[in-house]
Amino acid sequence: MFSLGFFTRMLFSCLVDADYLDTESFYDSEKSVTRWALPQEDLNKLRSLLKSFISQKQATAKPSKVNEARHRILTRCISEAKGPQGFYSLTVPTGGGKTLSSLSFALEHAAVHDLSRVIYAIPFTSIIEQNAQVFRQAIGDPNVLEHHCNYHTWGHSTSIISNRLRGLATENWAAPVVVTTNVQFFESLYNNKPSRCRKLHNISGSVIILDEAQAIPTEFIEPCLLVLRELAANYRCTILFCTATQPALDNVRLKRLNLPNTRELVDEPDKLFEELERTRVEFIGKMTGDELARQLDKHQQALCIVSTKKQAQQVFVLIQEDEGSFHLSTNMYPVHRLRVLSAIRQRLADGLSCRVVSTSLVEAGVDFDFPVVYRAIAGLDSIAQAAGRCNREGLADYGLVYVYEPEELPAMPWLRRRISRAQETLRALPTENCLNPVSMHRYFELLYDVESLDAKDITKRMNPKLHPELIIPFQEVARDFRLIEDEGAGVIMPGLPEDRDEIHRLVEKLRHSQYPQSEGRILQRYAVAVRNMSFMNLQQKGVIELIHDAYPVMLNANAYDQNMGLLENMAELWDPEYLFL
Repeated sequence: MFSLGFFTRMLFSCLVDADYLDTESFYDSEKSVTRWALPQEDLNKLRSLLKSFISQKQATAKPSKVNEARHRILTRCISEAKGPQGFYSLTVPTGGGKTLSSLSFALEHAAVHDLSRVIYAIPFTSIIEQNAQVFRQAIGDPNVLEHHCNYHTWGHSTSIISNRLRGLATENWAAPVVVTTNVQFFESLYNNKPSRCRKLHNISGSVIILDEAQAIPTEFIEPCLLVLRELAANYRCTILFCTATQPALDNVRLKRLNLPNTRELVDEPDKLFEELERTRVEFIGKMTGDELARQLDKHQQALCIVSTKKQAQQVFVLIQEDEGSFHLSTNMYPVHRLRVLSAIRQRLADGLSCRVVSTSLVEAGVDFDFPVVYRAIAGLDSIAQAAGRCNREGLADYGLVYVYEPEELPAMPWLRRRISRAQETLRALPTENCLNPVSMHRYFELLYDVESLDAKDITKRMNPKLHPELIIPFQEVARDFRLIEDEGAGVIMPGLPEDRDEIHRLVEKLRHSQYPQSEGRILQRYAVAVRNMSFMNLQQKGVIELIHDAYPVMLNANAYDQNMGLLENMAELWDPEYLFL
């Protein structure tokens, strides 16, 4: 009986938060008084702000088939928001305006059912800032709480009070709209640490939007769905699965979870996908790196998406001498990455040459619009997301998406399985329809048939029927429920020339601070995640300094390339000539 264990967790959350607040009130009355100034904006007011924002955007939008479809999707989301609480899905093609449409549904639905907040969970930190910024523009900065590992509370406001309030709100999610990551959201729901559990009771009475729902790791999809079912059944939550590539939640292996029926917000998604078909997908076989580079050189504007950071750097090196060439991956720290994203958008808007080599980070929510996209073969959902960066606004009759096979397929077993299932799907269905909802459902059915859907037996261990004494292994479950097995360590980079003075100033302040948490949070904007094995090797070579036993700093200034970020070939990073001191 999963419900009993989860109820215990929710009670623990209430007690922990109450204890923190009472202790704070006694020992730090100033902080306690400040906390009471947290924005508690009525969601009805936010709904009005959002409507006004969308109306302004629609008034200036150029008439087009895509914009007409976006308006219909938005209208449908608002009308369907009057429905009962439960599970919903929003299945629209990439570029269909689901970000604002899903928020509109959430605020309308919250008004109908007297709910307290909206929680918007996104799979990747690389795109969360973009979505959060859209929400801030729509409903006001103070009403949006952004909570993830790269976020620091001084990032978006010049007001010290406002930033202090936002910092307090991250502790227990006391905000009307919370934008977070899947890792932060789901791992908190299975965690046992007081600081992580503190916010759980504030999840009750929420609309939870799961953007790019297909990105929930397959090996954890059962425990993720089970906890969502519990929130919907007993804690007044409504769940919205939002993506162009919906996972097969009706798969026979998921039947035993007794999930509620999922109501689709869009009328006839298949017809919508057919109407908004803006690309042609062509499978072009094997290509060497040199051949790929020559193909990219033929186009004034082209995007190439590869499967690994190593591949991204290898391909980029072949085109980096060309004007308007860019590299994107999580080996670039967040500030650097945002600058490059902005530069790419500007060159696209100005019609200048622009060739981008990126990892899959651009496939979720990055609103690029290229006439041509090359995608290294991957799962069918990844190919569909890549196609969403091509002819996004429908300005041409069709954009071109070329799927190629690199010289060497990545070694990751999970990726090879996804490629195999994609190929099996394509053998059974016409290639011209490979990205529609029917094909995607078939692909996920095949994938779920061969994958473990609960690799760590989380759901089994959270069942008190297996524990006659009602001893539920909360600690072991928290240890094993990790959506990312090796998150690595966030290493502070020496940075680009324009950032080095600021990084050096903050590092020195961090080094001499008795309470370094504030500087540590700010410096995450200049950090890159390094996998644990690589981290230990670099530490042994003396390339990394660990400040306060908690904040790793890269000492080799030559390790960070101005175009590619942290170099993948880290075996040669040790060179005293380049120490960053």
